[in-house]
Amino acid sequence: MLVVLLTLGALFATASPRRYHETDVSKPSVWRWEAKARHDQKIELIFAVKQTNLRILEDFVLATSDPDSPAYGNHLSRDTVDDLVAPTEKAKRTVWGFLAEHRLQTCKPNGNSDFILCIVDVSTAEKLLGAEYHYYRHANSGRLVVRTPHYSLPEEVSEYVDFVSPTVRFPTVQKRIVYKKNNTGTQEDNTPSRLRTLYKVGDVEGSNGKQSCTAFLEQYFEMDDLKTFWSKYYPKAKGQTIKTVGPDQTIPGVEASLDIQYITAMGGGIDTEFWSFAGRAPDNPQNEPFLKWMYTVANTTDEDIPKVFSTSYGEAERTVSTDYMFRINNEFKKAAARGISLLFATGDFGVTDQGECPNNRFQGQWPAGSPWVTGVGGTQDGSIKTGAPENGWDGSSGGFSDRFIRPSYQENAVAEFFNTVKKSDLPLSKYYNKTGAGFPDVAAQAVDFQVINGGQLLPVAGTSCACPTFSGIVSLLNDLRLAKGKTTLGFLNPLFYKNAAAFQDVSHGSSQSGPGCGDLGWTAQPGWDPVTGLGTADFQKLKSIVEKLP
Repeated sequence: MLVVLLTLGALFATASPRRYHETDVSKPSVWRWEAKARHDQKIELIFAVKQTNLRILEDFVLATSDPDSPAYGNHLSRDTVDDLVAPTEKAKRTVWGFLAEHRLQTCKPNGNSDFILCIVDVSTAEKLLGAEYHYYRHANSGRLVVRTPHYSLPEEVSEYVDFVSPTVRFPTVQKRIVYKKNNTGTQEDNTPSRLRTLYKVGDVEGSNGKQSCTAFLEQYFEMDDLKTFWSKYYPKAKGQTIKTVGPDQTIPGVEASLDIQYITAMGGGIDTEFWSFAGRAPDNPQNEPFLKWMYTVANTTDEDIPKVFSTSYGEAERTVSTDYMFRINNEFKKAAARGISLLFATGDFGVTDQGECPNNRFQGQWPAGSPWVTGVGGTQDGSIKTGAPENGWDGSSGGFSDRFIRPSYQENAVAEFFNTVKKSDLPLSKYYNKTGAGFPDVAAQAVDFQVINGGQLLPVAGTSCACPTFSGIVSLLNDLRLAKGKTTLGFLNPLFYKNAAAFQDVSHGSSQSGPGCGDLGWTAQPGWDPVTGLGTADFQKLKSIVEKLP
């Protein structure tokens, strides 16, 4: 729905002091200044308007995701969630009035105006935000974005806005690891058949619900590659169709090919969508792709929204502003209240940020380290031939957040880790926040995945392999409930931590460290650990638990 702004501009006829936003984030060095942005360059600005009743929302999510609660599974509709957290009338009047002052004729709100999307040119954005937009190019990928080093809002408007984007945040462009077969001789190639055996899925398929993988920064899949993959590794999927939400192109990316191939093979038979957010496209305005995904989730009907999302996007916590993080956490809670499961790959560089330890700290990861999503770490080895157990993969990112306190559902598991880990295996306390939220929550295989991309067979590694693998299993668990007329699992973590015995514990292996972080990363051990979380899935045990849930 388009909203026409006519008379509200009179509210802001006089200038007022301004307040800067998101001042605790800096430009990553890999993004290089290139030129001043053209004044006619189009930008898709999203204003995040402050929400209400957030404590009620949080308590509701915890109650409906706790398997011991009488409220378990009683999810809300999108409209009910929107009504619960809707901004105050004063907040909406103030923000709309500010937009009207700048003669913006049309802006598009979501259902309750907690997000307002306005397509403007750079010249208008600079006047709105007291900003100066520039082009920045990524040193490795060559991608070009439009960003500003700072922005501000009038104080009376700032009071009601969490943040505006795209502004100071730069998208993460992580290179995926593609390499030849592991040379240790202990790793078997990962295919759907092997993974389904390893995680005790067998030949189970589902027919209820919907799942999706997400793609950002111009990652696309090619249907011919997917058909080739199915023919070679999962013939049961022949004839399945994939709906694409967002832009799509015929140039395949390894990341996208990996995600769609393994979520469809592990979540066999489940309707699957590919949600694509490029961040830029010919003749379309610049936007912040991750935020556009959140905006789209909030605006998609309960009938159309996938109830499982697998996302392999991530970045170091220090590159994200506190205001942005906490607002997006609220969006995660909104999704959880609707019965949506969000799973994120934790990252591929152990305790570092792509091999580095800025400020001599282990690096928390976002969004996987958020207490309101399920972070998926990585394993390797394990044999379906000999029964040898899996080991933690040294690239599996994990540890403790510097931004978020430990959630109650995780307290006992993490306390047990610190009580039992050998002192010789424990990194120096100066490198991490012992009271922070721990991640990952769970894990899956992360090396030697066989992927078809551009017609070629490639071995791929990374927690981007683990996330769609685990997500597909969650979709099969949802299918069990939906087949009986029950609701989806929604926010997974309270259920998982109360049923740790349903996971295959991974007690060997360690994560890599790096310059400035000492010699030790984290070490896997019995129970939860910061390399593999609770461990890897045992579908049969999880199935037994899920079937008994109310």
